Amino acid sequence: MKLQIIGDKTRISEPLHDFVSRRLHFALGRFGPEIQRVTVRMGDVNGPRGGVDKECRVEVKLRGLDRVLSKGGGRDFESAAAFAAERAGRSVARALERRRDKRRRAVVLRTR
Repeated sequence: MKLQIIGDKTRISEPLHDFVSRRLHFALGRFGPEIQRVTVRMGDVNGPRGGVDKECRVEVKLRGLDRVLSKGGGRDFESAAAFAAERAGRSVARALERRRDKRRRAVVLRTR
């Protein structure tokens, strides 16, 4: 699984990079063979004004499927990344389950 973390007008520190990497490996590790690439974009929506404005967008490119996108927001980058990683894990699981169901239906229709 290739992982790329990009800061949109924000510098990504080494501890934040490690945190995001660990969270994504925890959420997506079981789908490793099915994942080609994961791209994370982190940014500050409001700039220096403060508030709940940190955003993390996760794009997962699956083998043989389109992209799976998830987004999380929070007061700090860690909470936004944790939320987005959790959502990405659920979204990837749903996408792969739909693919398995589609293949099963195709096999059943061919055997009839």
